[in-house]
Amino acid sequence: MPGKSFDPATERRNTPSCGLINHYEDIASASRSMLVAAHRGDWAEVAQIERRCRDLIAALKIAAATDTLSENEKLRRMILLRTILKDDAQIRLRAEPWLRDLESFLAVSRRTEKYGP
Repeated sequence: MPGKSFDPATERRNTPSCGLINHYEDIASASRSMLVAAHRGDWAEVAQIERRCRDLIAALKIAAATDTLSENEKLRRMILLRTILKDDAQIRLRAEPWLRDLESFLAVSRRTEKYGP
């Protein structure tokens, strides 16, 4: 949202539990917000959310030192981590379009080396 600071904790303001899984949920929410901002081409917002993600990850590390996940939460964590990685890959593709050009160039070069000019 342009001009509005991202704070995933506000989504759970009335939720009494602040368990470890909520840290993963917050990071996944921030990741999705970064992807939305990247789709809009709002790189300032992406950078702002990325800074917030660093804080969220630091809080996760602290919480993980004393808190544990249930078996259901461990499954949820895996889903969230996969989603975060997918979002990150899509953000990178939008942020670094030259990588696609390089991949295409390398693919052509490999075919040329294999089959000749």
